[in-house]
Amino acid sequence: MARSIKYGGAVTGEAEERAIIKSIKKSRRTANWQQAEEGALFEQELARYLGVKHAILTNSRSSARLLALSSLELPRGSEVIISAVTFPTIFNIILQCGLVPVVVDAKVGTYNFDVKEVERAITPKTGAIIAIHACGNPVDMPELMKVTKKYNLYVIEDNCDGWGSKINGKPVGSFGDVSITSFHAAHIVSMGIGGGVFTNNKKLATNIRIYRDWGRQSNTTNPNKYEQLPIDYNPRFVYEKIGYNFQILDLQAAMGRVQLKQIEKIKKARQMNYKYLVSHLSQYKDLVTPITVDGADVCWFALPLTYIGDRGKLVAYLEKNGIETRSMFAGNILKHPAYEDVEAKDGGVNEANYILEHSFWI
Repeated sequence: MARSIKYGGAVTGEAEERAIIKSIKKSRRTANWQQAEEGALFEQELARYLGVKHAILTNSRSSARLLALSSLELPRGSEVIISAVTFPTIFNIILQCGLVPVVVDAKVGTYNFDVKEVERAITPKTGAIIAIHACGNPVDMPELMKVTKKYNLYVIEDNCDGWGSKINGKPVGSFGDVSITSFHAAHIVSMGIGGGVFTNNKKLATNIRIYRDWGRQSNTTNPNKYEQLPIDYNPRFVYEKIGYNFQILDLQAAMGRVQLKQIEKIKKARQMNYKYLVSHLSQYKDLVTPITVDGADVCWFALPLTYIGDRGKLVAYLEKNGIETRSMFAGNILKHPAYEDVEAKDGGVNEANYILEHSFWI
């Protein structure tokens, strides 16, 4: 039987199984299956690892993205700068929040935007910039933070692919005002499915929790302070914002805690695989291997490649021989039918178009 090399998938063992079963038994006793003790501990451990004050778990990376942008509460019509090479759900949050996408080109090799081009796209209407660390390869965050400080803008880091990556020793996901990651099975640390939102800003953390928990006030022990509600109204059920239900099961956090303890082992294995593949593939002059920023210590989600030739034939050959591939996110997001009527400012996306036609990952 031919070997099958998957692009991703959770690597789990008996430790995860035991943690999940233990959590299930506790949930059966307490009759509470939602986030509880395991979730609280996982949030503390995640915040400690990333070096931030607040970590909030949620049911998916897509939800994490929506919570992150919602927490900024930007005025409707504000502009949000984002790379053309992106995943649909991070692009969608801009539209869902009543904001205007400003699409900046991505570069072959990094698959991220160039900070100089981001600065040229800033206008008086710009409210935030979303930095997507494609396949775990970090955006030049030190340079981006210098620019955003000058213009007093929010930065969201989409670190779904790069948990464990660092730049000059500082964890990716700790540079921006708020960051998000994925705990989906295909990603680096998994709780089956889920996501997390991270910030040092207490107000943003409060907003994230309110939006996650039905719009309910964050501190449910506060007495009712709203005159329009009865004085004896239970503060647990006071809704201050139009929110969602994006909570997790406690058993998911139990699995995630086990995975997080193995992060250095996971990172070492991914970096070893990356070095092995690049050392062999770099001999092929028609393959573009990744380019990283100075000081980057990358925990690779996948190996992004660009083929200067007929990608279709190459991908078909790889798939036939048991090597699973994926297109490079959406390529140029503006080319997809869902966004035909989106009035996004487009400063030119020539390299994103090339990535759309020539790039993939293994």
